[in-house]
Amino acid sequence: MSAIVGAENWTAAVVEATNSNNVIAIGGLNASGTVQIRLLTYGITQGGTVQIARGQPHSAILYEDGTIYSANTMVGSGTITFSTLTSQEAEGTFSFTAVNPDKQQSRVVTNGKFRVRFK
Repeated sequence: MSAIVGAENWTAAVVEATNSNNVIAIGGLNASGTVQIRLLTYGITQGGTVQIARGQPHSAILYEDGTIYSANTMVGSGTITFSTLTSQEAEGTFSFTAVNPDKQQSRVVTNGKFRVRFK
């Protein structure tokens, strides 16, 4: 799992992924434990792109140096694309703009890629 967070390259040292009743959760944590990205989709049964937007159940979260930024049904936006999706694995891309309402700040995550096996 990798992405560009702001202008910095990010790579996950630890990645976990689950698919339970078509609820897919994918998360990665960098080697220093300071930046984590989590993706969550609902009701996905085949490849394609889902929107992170108002009224959509999907979400992405960026934990960066103790601050949480979210893209979900209320704030932020983005996409998660599954180029491969089976009961055992998933591969795809993601990008999102996540917001921390308390700090009134946003962070952009681009060029995200994942290739995971479900536990």
